[in-house]
Amino acid sequence: MNTNSRRLWKHAAGCLAGTMMLGMACGTTAMANDIVHGSAAVSAYVVDGTESATAASILGAQPAVWQQAGDTAAALTQQQERAAWEAALARQQEEARILAQQQAVAEAQNAIAAQKGITPQELEVLAALIQCEAGGESYVGQVAVGNVVMNRMESGAHPDTVLGVIYEAGQFTPAGNGRLSRTLQSGRISLSCRQAALEAVAGSEPVGDKLYFRRVNGRSGQIIGNHVFY
Repeated sequence: MNTNSRRLWKHAAGCLAGTMMLGMACGTTAMANDIVHGSAAVSAYVVDGTESATAASILGAQPAVWQQAGDTAAALTQQQERAAWEAALARQQEEARILAQQQAVAEAQNAIAAQKGITPQELEVLAALIQCEAGGESYVGQVAVGNVVMNRMESGAHPDTVLGVIYEAGQFTPAGNGRLSRTLQSGRISLSCRQAALEAVAGSEPVGDKLYFRRVNGRSGQIIGNHVFY
């Protein structure tokens, strides 16, 4: 092979090698592109497929969740409304019961007072005095205070009326310091004190014919609660 022939062969070989290298490069690029495009396709699938499906499932579940939350809130509201209604009904029933008791006591008071010649006003003042003197005592202790007032009326040593006995100077502290008057104005007289006044007027005598009472302080007498009667 002469010199020119070798040169042509080397040139052809170089071109062939270059072509092969270019082909390899192009193939690599194509492969890379396929990988890139494939990755993009996978990514697109993940975003548009799985993630989109998950998002769709979440969004699709939200109305159900909202409905459940709404049902729960509605149920709680109904329970609260029912509880409030039942509480209001219970209050009304209790108020009606107390009113009925008060009316019954008032009717009995009027009937008995009329029989004893005592006016409703006098009976109210007696109940107020019992409230002031023995509102925190037992029921027997409350009746005992009324008993003392009635005994004084019949004793001849004191006025012969309920109001005369209660407002007699220097006798009952609540009548002198204004507490009795405030109690009458407020109307805050317990049902038990009203009943005790009625029972005393009717003739109940838990302390017999005793005319006085005071706080327990060592004095001899009949002790009921915090009072000694003599």
